[in-house]
Amino acid sequence: MTLIGHESVRAALRSGVLSSRSMPAWIFGGPEGVGKRTAAEQVAALIVDPETTQADCDAFTPRTDSRSGVLSQAGTHPDIHLVNKELALESPIREVRDRKLRTIPVAVLRQQVIGGAVDGHVFEAPAYMKPYHGHAKVFIIDEAELLGNEAQNLLLKTLEEPPPNTFFILVTTRPDTLLPTILSRCQSVLFGVLSPQEMSVWQDSQSFDSSPEELAFAMEFGAGAPGHVIAALEEGLHAWHEKIDPMLQELLAGGYPSTMAADIAKLIDESATAAEKARAQTSKEAAGQRATRLMVSLLGTGLRTRLRSSLQDPDQAERIASGIEVLVESERRIAANVNRKLALSGLVSSLARALSPQGATR
Repeated sequence: MTLIGHESVRAALRSGVLSSRSMPAWIFGGPEGVGKRTAAEQVAALIVDPETTQADCDAFTPRTDSRSGVLSQAGTHPDIHLVNKELALESPIREVRDRKLRTIPVAVLRQQVIGGAVDGHVFEAPAYMKPYHGHAKVFIIDEAELLGNEAQNLLLKTLEEPPPNTFFILVTTRPDTLLPTILSRCQSVLFGVLSPQEMSVWQDSQSFDSSPEELAFAMEFGAGAPGHVIAALEEGLHAWHEKIDPMLQELLAGGYPSTMAADIAKLIDESATAAEKARAQTSKEAAGQRATRLMVSLLGTGLRTRLRSSLQDPDQAERIASGIEVLVESERRIAANVNRKLALSGLVSSLARALSPQGATR
């Protein structure tokens, strides 16, 4: 995938990680779906390829005509290591495999990066092995905010004295969750959402098999994040929108759709079940968390759209803004709640109180 936009980020990376003065560890922070991991993968491909030229770096475009470039493009380069929570499913430790995918376990970090012993299993340290192609190696830790304090402290030791020709890129939507000691050892670059013009360029570069209505909704839902547009189309969120949006309107009118929480929970569960069946490396728990985030974003899209058309009605605009605050406050709590149905019921009740013209308690 080609990175579109983010010119300031590209400039920072050209003078930083793609230069001879590079720090070995970087944090790519910013909203979900805006291209952080795409950028990390492109940087990694440029770093590990011994045939990369200054022109390639200036263009921020990995080679496709070299041996290394072919492997990078196929996602099979042995010197590019993608570390994420789903690798827990491949752990030789049963307890790690059976855990809900809410974190990147220490066992995964040891097996995939730093080595060491966990529950009787001793792992070699990939970070300290020589690059397979003898040039460099890169470790991309996706959703780095899921590293707990113990895992971060273990990783810190490697960041303080990194092996030669070894680079680390921590991709995260929440840099504030990383320990100050981790932050101090890394160079940070912050990604923002794409402008409407950049989104238009991105849209023109894609080939969508969707109706005009579905694509228009997905672009609105994406709000400057290409990853969200793709998720909306893949998950069929336009159908979610057609089912849930009238209920949102009913809340705004002072009503209370009695099946809203149950309908939302059903859509999330159906999405999680389908994802688990379609992808062997996906757990239903992780898929459910993702579907929950998408649902909260869907509700937020509905409220944002109404807010723009309510600027001449201060009372309604204030209520919609309160509803958006409810979503922001509730998102993490809902995703982490063991009883998702109960948490969603609480969200609908809170939205009803915030959006109702009477402010009635439900």
